[in-house]
Order: sequence, then structure tokens, then C-alpha cells
Amino acid sequence: MRIVRSCHPEVTIILPKEKIQVRAGDDVRALIAPYVAIIRRALDEGKVGKWHGTSSDCCVKQVHRILNHYFHFYPGSITEPELHVMIEDMLYVHKVR
Repeated sequence: MRIVRSCHPEVTIILPKEKIQVRAGDDVRALIAPYVAIIRRALDEGKVGKWHGTSSDCCVKQVHRILNHYFHFYPGSITEPELHVMIEDMLYVHKVR
């Protein structure tokens, strides 16, 4: 892994143990906000893929799926419905920058 990372810094390799651990009491919004902004911008510009749907529910689910590659949400940190509302708020209401 170190060889791949040193020779190819553009490649992102995330192992399960390397995920950001989100535990009960952590400020979930502060942790995920930069990631949501980057994901939204990348999908809007079509640099890393595209939105799989136009409805807010489809977009929220897609961002949630991508966030699961970077974060491990422990039980008690946030429920899925709360996370979906938070992501939707970041995507459409407050538009994280």
C-alpha cells in the first residue's frame, strides 16, 4: 500500500480501518460538511461522475453512499433519517461551500 501511495499519489486507497470514526457525541455536521461540499461540487461539474437522479431523495442517497466510504458511523452517533435530513439541508438549504 505504501508503494502504491508513494508512486501514485493521485490514487485514493481507503481501508476499512482508515475510515473516520464517528462516535456518539461527535459533531457530525462539522465532520461531514467539507466532504458533502466536495462531493456536490464534483458531481455538479461531472468530474468524478454524475448525479444518478434529479430528485432530492436520489441525491441524498447518493451522497450518503459516498460518505460511507469515508466515515464509519457508530450506533448512537446519528440515525439514518437524521443523517439524510442533515445531508439534504447541506445540499439544498444551506448549500455548504
